[in-house]
Amino acid sequence: MKTSILFLFLSIGMAYATNGYSHDVMFAMEMNNLEQDRITVTGHVVSDSDEPLIGVNILEKGTSNGTITDIDGNFTLDVANPEAVLVFSYIGFITEEVALNGKTQLSVVMEEDVAKIGEVIVVAYGTQKKSSVTGAISVVSAEKLKTVTSPNVNSMLQGKVAGVQVLNSSGRPGDAATIRIRGKGTLNSSVDPLWVVDGVVSGTGAQLNPNEIETISVLKDAAATALYGSRATNGVILVTTKTGRMGESKIDVSAKFGISKLTLGKFNLMNSQELYDYTQSMDNLENSGILTWFNKDVLAYDTDWFDIATQNAFTQNYTVSYTFGNEKIRSFLSGDYYDAEGTIKGFEYQRYNLRSNTDYKVNDRLTLKAKFSGSYWQDDNKQHSIYSAMTYLPWDYPYNPDGSVRKGTEKDWHGRDASNYLYNLQWNYDRGKQLGITANLGFDYRFTDYLVFESNNNIGYRYHLTEGYTDPRSTSGAADNGHLRASNTFYTSRYANQLLRFNKIVNNIHEMSAFLGYEYSDYKQESNNAEGRGIPGGAEVLGVASNAYAVGGGKNEWAMQSVYFNANYTYNDRYMAQFSYRVDGSSRFGKNDRYGGFFTFGLGWALDQEEMVKKIDFIDQLKLRASYGSIGNTPGSGNYGYMSVYSLSTNYNGVPSAFPKRLGNYALSWEKCYETNIALDARLFDRVGLNIDYYNKNTSDLLYQVSLSSITGYDSQYQNIGAVKNEGVEVTISPDLIRTKDFLWTLDFNIGFNKSKIKKLYEGKPQISGNKILEEGIAIDTWYMEEWAGVDVQTGDPMWYIYNEDGSRTQTTDLSKATRVKQGSSNPDFTGGLMTSLSYKGLSLSGAFTFVSGNNIYHSARQFYDNDGAYITFNSMNLKDGWNRWEKPGDIATHPKPVAGGNKDSQKRSGRYLEDGSYFRLNSLTLSYDLPANLLKKAKIKYASISLSGENLFTITSFSGPDPEIGAGKDNGDPGTDVYPLSRQFTLGVNLSF
Repeated sequence: MKTSILFLFLSIGMAYATNGYSHDVMFAMEMNNLEQDRITVTGHVVSDSDEPLIGVNILEKGTSNGTITDIDGNFTLDVANPEAVLVFSYIGFITEEVALNGKTQLSVVMEEDVAKIGEVIVVAYGTQKKSSVTGAISVVSAEKLKTVTSPNVNSMLQGKVAGVQVLNSSGRPGDAATIRIRGKGTLNSSVDPLWVVDGVVSGTGAQLNPNEIETISVLKDAAATALYGSRATNGVILVTTKTGRMGESKIDVSAKFGISKLTLGKFNLMNSQELYDYTQSMDNLENSGILTWFNKDVLAYDTDWFDIATQNAFTQNYTVSYTFGNEKIRSFLSGDYYDAEGTIKGFEYQRYNLRSNTDYKVNDRLTLKAKFSGSYWQDDNKQHSIYSAMTYLPWDYPYNPDGSVRKGTEKDWHGRDASNYLYNLQWNYDRGKQLGITANLGFDYRFTDYLVFESNNNIGYRYHLTEGYTDPRSTSGAADNGHLRASNTFYTSRYANQLLRFNKIVNNIHEMSAFLGYEYSDYKQESNNAEGRGIPGGAEVLGVASNAYAVGGGKNEWAMQSVYFNANYTYNDRYMAQFSYRVDGSSRFGKNDRYGGFFTFGLGWALDQEEMVKKIDFIDQLKLRASYGSIGNTPGSGNYGYMSVYSLSTNYNGVPSAFPKRLGNYALSWEKCYETNIALDARLFDRVGLNIDYYNKNTSDLLYQVSLSSITGYDSQYQNIGAVKNEGVEVTISPDLIRTKDFLWTLDFNIGFNKSKIKKLYEGKPQISGNKILEEGIAIDTWYMEEWAGVDVQTGDPMWYIYNEDGSRTQTTDLSKATRVKQGSSNPDFTGGLMTSLSYKGLSLSGAFTFVSGNNIYHSARQFYDNDGAYITFNSMNLKDGWNRWEKPGDIATHPKPVAGGNKDSQKRSGRYLEDGSYFRLNSLTLSYDLPANLLKKAKIKYASISLSGENLFTITSFSGPDPEIGAGKDNGDPGTDVYPLSRQFTLGVNLSF
């Protein structure tokens, strides 16, 4: 059934291609007329360096008849008459018009625009020539996104942009990666970037279909992000989806099939014999309480619980799209199906996506635009417990001789938790599903060649449903005779943007552009949930519950309106200036501070246009950029800090009662960030691209919930208190290592250094939260715990440090006497990526690497698996290479002697479990082959390729856990005990164009 989805999407695409809009009938009549007495023209297109150009758009002037060049730069096109004119266009090259004059064979040389003056990139509220940009913007094309097979875009950005850290906090299908742009700019508000899809603020990119994306622009500094004002502190990610192209009519089909296997890195659990030998070596074994059953009989079983819980998982992804473009209409229609099994058994994720983008040119003044998208995903979660798979003893076994599942309460079950999670999985489950649709209607009206009005209006609906069923036959459902939980949430978002745009070039020297806009958006969330207890076995509806145990729900809404202005000026492609200002008004602030203003200034200097620099042969491009501006951050969704809040969860004499909870603050305002950016862009030797950015971000007026004295009657109040600073350098180097007619080897290397510092806290007082501390003058996310001093050489006991008032330190074997001290941060010193591609004619090999360095991970799972005998009825991990355990006096060891019941609290929280989280990973390696055009022509196929790729192939790290990225991806820097590691995946892909 799953594979039939491919044929369903193909049918949709063919139906659209053959039926489509009503204009297609007229288009078909035109094509029938063209087929009479047509002339076939063939040709070859190369660059001015004699390299074949792939994908050059070729259009018969004055018609919608066109084609593109193949992998070798060749093309074939039927034209109406021997005097036709062909138009050749290609990004980064000067457009050429070639008159046939009776010729049927052409050889076209396209001249590269060295300064790339015509190249445009997506920026806030539009596009801009790359040469005139003054902000820090990185562009990732659709080609670079294909290095990872993933249902979410977040993972695909990993390692591709300097200063952007992308980390997966879970390997479960459908879980989105964490993105941090230029460090954390706040302590309590959101640190996620703002997503804008086709001009519409979308909150998150988690449900975007990667196969629909044309480009992604990552806006990093104030000059680039200030036009998004109060939501731009954490950076902005602009996504542009695909649309039709002039002279194009094609169907693209893509199919991918993958196999995934869970990897545990350096983490390795003991088998039955290893655990027996380890337990046998423990001190105090006689008094541990397990001698009644601990003997060699336990070796009768060697259960691999991890193997039981995991599997080789299958992934499949099918996409069918139709692209069409002529002088009137440009359309793109796409359908996508993604299905993935979890490498941990019992989990499956499915997602369906549809998108339609259409632009209709009514006349030279008016263009109508319509974009529709829909997505549906569901997961079926009877996921095996990875925690149980790692803690269960290999001496216990899951099934009785007759094949029935053991409960774990049997007399010969030795594990501490006395349960077998497989027993409950026979019935219990969690399920989720979500349906979302968005519609975007707009138009462009051109008053003059330089003045255009643009309208963009969007509405989106999303419905999310979750269910959790616990059967009365399960051990977890025995106490309440089973229960069923259900919740549903309905989301509504509306967005409208009206913009007047001005563009003018005077005397080919003065280039001026500006726009003035108004924006409105609102959001509403409505939720209900209920739980019923006393469920007949197998009955999975709330209506049969004998006890309506709990009901709940809530509503949350906010609105924002903005006015913004932007102006850009370029003089002779040499000097650039930019200014923008935005005023935001949010319902989440009180009347006194509801509106906030945000601004930016940017300057640019194209040094390569100066006569002195022009004389330097190896400099092709050299540009300086500088900017300064302010951006902001709003409180989280539903946070109305200016209002006093009362709890209604209590009652008095059966009547609902209100109790003071949080005191309002009408002076509450935005978090404000002021950022400076200085940069150099260069291209050298016509081979090497270079970008260097320095930034300094200072965020103040941080939103913080301050505890209040009980005499006020309230628990807390939100105040604008606190400040943080992020300072860093980003470097990107992109050399063409080898570039010949048939062979190309390119490299893209990026690295970002960031240092954070807390500048101000409430009343200047340090604040301890769990294992971390906030303190003025230190880095964000600094660890704070007892410092590990190693193992006593003579006794094998654990040791920690005591810091004395005079600054000296001594060792102690009593954890309660040890001093809690600052010990590094979970934030890295630098992150980066490396991408390389080698291509020879139709064969290409590409690889993508990522690296992180300088972060500390708290490997809390070792408190269970590396506990020196404290949890004698849990399985244990084998020591990684380079570690050793104390055995006799004089041993210099990394681990204390094992003692049944524990060795002086050695397993408890301390710096012992802080580990270096640095790693270098080969994210993906892809080998692909484009089939020769002459073979495809007979089958009427425009393009075909086949690829084989591997993901997560190797990781170099000293971290002892399953995956350092999972720990680094957690905001608290702790992967936890129920970690879902990333999988190693191999994928076969096929792409066809008709």
